[in-house]
Amino acid sequence: MRLTGAVVALMVLGLVVARAQEKGTAGASFKDDVFPVFRKYCLPCHSEDNFNPSELSLDSYDLMMQGGKNGTLIVAGKAQESLLTKKLGEAPPFGERMPLNKKHVISEGKAKYLSESELKIITEWINQGAKNN
Repeated sequence: MRLTGAVVALMVLGLVVARAQEKGTAGASFKDDVFPVFRKYCLPCHSEDNFNPSELSLDSYDLMMQGGKNGTLIVAGKAQESLLTKKLGEAPPFGERMPLNKKHVISEGKAKYLSESELKIITEWINQGAKNN
């Protein structure tokens, strides 16, 4: 059987699309996607070596899953019920929105919070089971 250039191109395109779909279903990774967000925004306060009132350490997956003084941080498979996403959102159930900003910075409209894409990564990871991957 002899394949034309168009048929070969369609077959290659089909393989590329299939691989992209496989990669897309892999979802968010703790190591590659979530932890870098924690390192950027959370570890300045929530590391094992730093005292913080919540007694929450985010240095590692295991420490994070232990939670802190306010209880369990993550409900695997349920981002909307997870304290982590609630504290990162606009209306936390208690205390200040994380990451913490100084009150004058907030009042000046210069507060820095997670971007929509960073929140989406964390939400996706939790909804996929919050695995140590």
